[in-house]
Amino acid sequence: MLNARSEIKLRKEQRDYLMEKLSSEPHLDETTTMSYAILRETLQHGILVGDDDSLDKIVEINSIVAVKTSFGFKFGLRIVLPEEADLQFNRMSVLSSLGCALYGRKEGDKVRWYFEGKEETAEIIRVIQPREDTPLASRRWY
Repeated sequence: MLNARSEIKLRKEQRDYLMEKLSSEPHLDETTTMSYAILRETLQHGILVGDDDSLDKIVEINSIVAVKTSFGFKFGLRIVLPEEADLQFNRMSVLSSLGCALYGRKEGDKVRWYFEGKEETAEIIRVIQPREDTPLASRRWY
């Protein structure tokens, strides 16, 4: 189901950070405005969870995701803060158009997102939460 609200779980600290960023970021174009609206809706309607709660299959900041879009499959995308984004190293900003759509969603969800003003869909194939005790190189993406 596209962008169903009932399954969205968020960490309060991340929600508060993102709400602050959205209120201070300029809406430069139509795609950004629509993307921020998707993220704002997620942040407003998500269920807040504690730091001890497991969000293993839910996309949050620092999650690593595999997604399928009309452009193909993309594996190993890490969702990061805007200042850490670098697509050459698969680090995608949570405030990018796809990042806004993925945040708070779970593995298996299909979400709508905007690319160059056009509505697209993406399916979340896999979500991994990196742990300090597990090297990323040992994780399977498919």
